Amino acid sequence: MKSLSMQKLKKQENLMGYLFASPWLLGLIVLGMFPILASFYISFTNYDMLSFPRFIGFANYRILFTNDNLFWKSMGNTFYHVIIAIPLGIVVGVALALLLNNKIKGMSIYRTMFYLPNVVSVVAMSLLWLWLFNPNFGIVNEILAPIYKLLDMEPLRWHQAVETSKITLIIMGLWSAGGSMVIYLAQMQDIPTTLYESAEIDGANWFKKTLYITLPLMTPSIFFNFIMGIIGGFQVFTIAYIMTSGGPAQSTYYYAYYMFDKMIADQQMGMASAMAWILLVIVLFFTVIALRLNKYVVYLGDES
Repeated sequence: MKSLSMQKLKKQENLMGYLFASPWLLGLIVLGMFPILASFYISFTNYDMLSFPRFIGFANYRILFTNDNLFWKSMGNTFYHVIIAIPLGIVVGVALALLLNNKIKGMSIYRTMFYLPNVVSVVAMSLLWLWLFNPNFGIVNEILAPIYKLLDMEPLRWHQAVETSKITLIIMGLWSAGGSMVIYLAQMQDIPTTLYESAEIDGANWFKKTLYITLPLMTPSIFFNFIMGIIGGFQVFTIAYIMTSGGPAQSTYYYAYYMFDKMIADQQMGMASAMAWILLVIVLFFTVIALRLNKYVVYLGDES
């Protein structure tokens, strides 16, 4: 009887979920389905946005995979960004949430301060970081000047050097870690205090409580931000477009940037559409793998 009531409750929850999502689903079907299908067809054509699309089969895909070095270079740059930025962003977000979960006076002000960068436009944020990372008079190099002097080395050129350009953009992205921090903080505050009290009775210190209680119960939100990080990481564009223009030496020429150039600069809409569908398959592939691993890494509590 208990299992039947649970199944009925789950069906009701699913129905309510679809009901609340129906405006978005309706908008997707009415306003989004035609552009999606049109993009799929255009990916098999030679289309410059001025003349009628000419069907060429899989030629766009074949050229990208076999005769386009920039395709693979931009893909490599993007994978580098995803592999480094996602884990680093999760670590920083969780660390901030742990720090801001303390119940002390004025904590709400600190939480607001760490979240504020998320409401700043990416363009304004990029211009700010251009100044911060300026090799000649930027505040970052001014702060690191004693270290440069101690190590007898030249100041880093950050986004202007091939060796440090990608890392610079990744560090800049950490400035908006407050968005994921809010999600972590919300789930952290939903953890029953009785678990911590029981652990304290058993002699557990802060580190053990964090390791064995807080982090396992935060895995659903960590997994959510991991999935969103995959989706967003493969679409990184604006910061590279504003800060580095894909340079130096195409070291920050990301996949979405190359797709933008194919569409706008080269007016090869067919090629750009093919790149968009390749990106969809890549993101879908890694998302499905992550969802398959969900039951092994995410603690969902006792479902019995």
